[in-house]
Formats: sequence, C-alpha cells, structure tokens
Amino acid sequence: MTCFNELLFTAAATWPVVWLLDLVRYLIGAALIVAVLDIASAGWIRRRLVRIRNLAEGQKRREFWQSMLTVVVFSLVGTSVLVGYHLGVSKLYFTADEYGWAWLGASFVVLVILHDAWFYWTHRLMHHARVFHWSHRTHHLSVAPTPWTAYSFSAAEAFVQALYLPVVLLVVPAHQAVIFAWMAWMVLRNVMGHSGVELLPRSWLAGWWGRWLTTTLHHEMHHAYGRFNYGLYFVWWDRLCATEHPEYRPRLERLVAEMDIEEAGDAPVAIPR
Repeated sequence: MTCFNELLFTAAATWPVVWLLDLVRYLIGAALIVAVLDIASAGWIRRRLVRIRNLAEGQKRREFWQSMLTVVVFSLVGTSVLVGYHLGVSKLYFTADEYGWAWLGASFVVLVILHDAWFYWTHRLMHHARVFHWSHRTHHLSVAPTPWTAYSFSAAEAFVQALYLPVVLLVVPAHQAVIFAWMAWMVLRNVMGHSGVELLPRSWLAGWWGRWLTTTLHHEMHHAYGRFNYGLYFVWWDRLCATEHPEYRPRLERLVAEMDIEEAGDAPVAIPR
C-alpha cells in the first residue's frame, strides 16, 4: 500500500509538469505555422495552397478547445510513462551512455517509423463504420483542416494516439531527450500536414521527400474526401495497402509544375480540385 501511495503521489506531482510541456509544445508548433502563414506573401501562399474545401464558421474556435481536451488526455497518458519507469516496466532512460550514442540517434528513427505504423493502422481502424462516430468523427468535422485541427480529437482518439508512447517504451529503450525530440517532430509534422499550404521547398516536394514522405496535399485530400491517405509521416503503408488516393501523385506533380511556372514569372496554371 505504501508503494502504491508513493506512485500515486509521484503521478499527481508529475502530471501538471507533463501537461504544461504538452500544452506549450503544441501551442508553439501551431503558432509557428500560423505565424509563417500570416507573414507569407499572398502570391507565395496562392501558388502553394492545396485547400480543397472551405472552412466552416467557428471551426478554429471549436478546434482550439477540442485540442485543449486532447492535451489533457495526452498528459495523463504521458504521466503513466514515469509511473512505468518507477515500476521497472518502461525502458525510459536518462543517461546517454547506458545504451551508447549510436543507439541514441537510431532510437529516434525507430520511434518515428514505429509511430507511423501505429498511426496508420489505428487510423484505418477508426475509419471503420462501427467505431468512426465515437472515435474519429470529431477530427473529421474539419473537412478543410487548419493548424488547430492537428489536435482536434475526441477523448477516445486522443487516448489511442497517446497510448503509443507507453506501449513502445515497453520494448524500445529511449532516452528522455530522444522522446522530447520525437514529440517536437510529431507536433510540427502534424500541424504542417493540416495547414492547407505546402510549406516545404519546391525541390523537396519534387524530390525524395515528395516520393516517400507525406505532404500537406496528402492529408488535405484525406480530410476532403474522408477516405484514402491514412499515413502520418510516410506514404509506404498507403501504397502497400492500396489506400493512396489515385489522384494524389498526379496532383502533387501538377502543384510542383505550377510552382515552377509561377516562380519563373509566367501565368499560373490552375490545378483541378
């Protein structure tokens, strides 16, 4: 009983800190992308805009408050990582030499790849008719996503996505700094994917990034059409499982071509929506 009380006290004392870190990380990530869009020129945004549908009235306000609920759920589940560490079941560690510097870098890549798989399969599951309404519908109320859509989840979906970290730490050792870096990457990529504007350099979109990593257009099409394009970071699960939208790659190629023409000073080319 004494051990249980100590763990309970540790969790209660830790949760506010975890909540604040999750909140600040999300607000900084979303505000950063919003700021980029605010200061960018109208012409730059126009040739990179991938918006397919229109925003609903009051959408951003609803997304923001729904995101606050998501932060609470994420922080509660995240606190369980520390509880698991004290119980000896979580492979969280704090000294880089414990597993070596090579693993310190490799573990970040492992976390990203495994998270992409977790997201793809849980995402597809939540699109099943039997669970969609109570799990994933809240997120898809935004048919035209904004940076604030990134965390606009129901409590159930937030729990499923937050569960990845304590589960993966049961088998994958990860340093606290690597976990922080992965979380920052996750937030930034998620917010960019919901921004409605391709923020990456044109050369990246036309090169390796555009071939293997998801773009804003990739996720914009998912929200607009409700199916296809379930991946988070990479497109390989969608291609392997034939869930990539058949028009995605042609549209991305047309978008890159439009950037080429407009940046050369010629007339814009309309991209079929």
